[in-house]
Amino acid sequence: MPPTLYLLIGVQGAGKSTWAAANAARLQAKVVASDAIRNELEAAGQSAAGHDAHVFAELAVRVGASLAAGHTVIADATHVRRAWRSATLAAARAQAARLLAVWFDVPLAVSLDRNAHRPGGLWGDRVVDADVIRQLWHELEPPGLDEFDEILTVA
Repeated sequence: MPPTLYLLIGVQGAGKSTWAAANAARLQAKVVASDAIRNELEAAGQSAAGHDAHVFAELAVRVGASLAAGHTVIADATHVRRAWRSATLAAARAQAARLLAVWFDVPLAVSLDRNAHRPGGLWGDRVVDADVIRQLWHELEPPGLDEFDEILTVA
């Protein structure tokens, strides 16, 4: 049986990391998160801000390696644009993984409120500029069955 990739799609504050943490054990899945990669960069003395291409490339490599090892994977990142998720999906296809989108179809006001109440600190806990979230929410490209085997919507 091929491994499964659960690719999370939604703006900051939509609930992706919370969903990943709540479901990883049940799905027997390894979580690969863009925020963790950003935190690793900063711990190594490098700025993670403005290095989205590097972060998403590394995410795709890690997802591919985990799937190749036979693990089910939850890819925790915004993935709001098809271009941002293409490398990770290609890595998963190379491993003949089942591709499942988990789309967080959450009202903008909910994401903005959750974001505003983050504690700060590491990536994933930092408050993101509300204008960035608004822009991404309006530009979100919903997942399609041309990309995924199945789409799960979280509202």
